[in-house]
Amino acid sequence: MKTLFVSGSDTDVGKTWVVAAIARELLERGERVQVVKPVQTGVGNGAESDVSVMERQLSQLELETHTLFSYKLPIAPVAAARREQEPLRLDLIVSRLGELPDNKDWRIIEGAGSLATPIAEGGEDWADFAKATDPSRVVLVVDNRVGGIGQSRLVYSFAVRKGLEAGIILNERLQQDPVHRSATEAGIRESGIPLLDTLGFKKERFDEGSLNWL
Repeated sequence: MKTLFVSGSDTDVGKTWVVAAIARELLERGERVQVVKPVQTGVGNGAESDVSVMERQLSQLELETHTLFSYKLPIAPVAAARREQEPLRLDLIVSRLGELPDNKDWRIIEGAGSLATPIAEGGEDWADFAKATDPSRVVLVVDNRVGGIGQSRLVYSFAVRKGLEAGIILNERLQQDPVHRSATEAGIRESGIPLLDTLGFKKERFDEGSLNWL
């Protein structure tokens, strides 16, 4: 089973939307897909989880989803886990992931927050999780807006420093002027950063539409 790990430059950059778009493309090709959210916060008071959003978006397709650890408060994973007296450890997250069925063509794992967000009491972050699980590809989602070049350079540099090979997907979360959009895309490429694909405003399919970077 091939594994794709999706993280990003920040919270609310559209990681779940991007994961849904990837899953849709793969499922429509006839691939079998499992989506995993290792840590989910902010699901108290009836709030919808990320995997629930994805299941709703892809309700006509056969998608398997799992959430490993879920916490009520919409705060950082380590703090949320402490509040519920369930301290998070990297080895525990990796172990729980290993218990899932290994019966699909693809496993897509979506991190919470940014690549640098701590996820364990030992200070480990999502980059450490990626190193421990060795995915086939690491995808970093960045909001396609003014400032996207700097955000891409920062998160990509962090990934490289952590020993990860990664690429950027730009997600146009809020509608942008075409000039700003093309300038951001050009700036990322000129920085020598792999730009895997772009996802337009409210689009459910990638602009390139082929996932040839997988």
